[in-house]
Amino acid sequence: MDEILQRLTEVSIRQQQIVEHLATRQGETEQGLAALRAAAAQRVPLPDPRVQAAKLLPKLTPHDDVEAFLQMFEATATLEGWHQDDWARVLAPLLTGEAQRAYFTLPAASADQYKEVKKEILARLGLSPICAAQHFHEWEYKPRLPARAQAAELTRLAQHWLLEGAPSAGQVAERVVIDRILRALPRSHRQAVGMRNPTTTSELVEAVELADAAQHWDAGERAPPFPRRVVQERRACRRAPRDQ
Repeated sequence: MDEILQRLTEVSIRQQQIVEHLATRQGETEQGLAALRAAAAQRVPLPDPRVQAAKLLPKLTPHDDVEAFLQMFEATATLEGWHQDDWARVLAPLLTGEAQRAYFTLPAASADQYKEVKKEILARLGLSPICAAQHFHEWEYKPRLPARAQAAELTRLAQHWLLEGAPSAGQVAERVVIDRILRALPRSHRQAVGMRNPTTTSELVEAVELADAAQHWDAGERAPPFPRRVVQERRACRRAPRDQ
């Protein structure tokens, strides 16, 4: 009986050793397979996003809304997981006409930045924030067109004007104030201040003060060498009768 028990114990220990050995071999095999997969993935090049873009997106045409086209591109790029550093070079082959010329006239450093490319394209096509502000103030309701479409268009202009660059609420309010003051200035001041392109109320006030000083300086240079009252008195003396 003792021999049988001893034999069973030996068999059990042997089976346990075999199971542990198989488990170790299985773990080593799985690690080896994982390493092979990783090495294979490194050797296989990732698909070129430009090739994917050509399959997923049409080229820009003269009939397309440029802003809508760029929004469609951004949505696709985000969905496909393209790195944002690649967006500019992925977009370039899809551009045509004035948008394409805007891209190729940018310096190399700016042409690699999607935000700079988008900004230049919109500016070339009259869709800069300044132009959007102008269109917003010139907007008129057209009774024959759907009200919903007109409201959407006005909303787009307002967003492009006021939300460019993701400003804070205070900066949005400041943009409205700057625009209102600029439109209320006399034409001579408006031109002088507009050339300085103020982006804050402080810059605007400084530009207005400089325009005031320049205008006063010009007025002083054009003024007669004597005070106006003295000149008038001299003219009156010349006209006085000499019968005394």
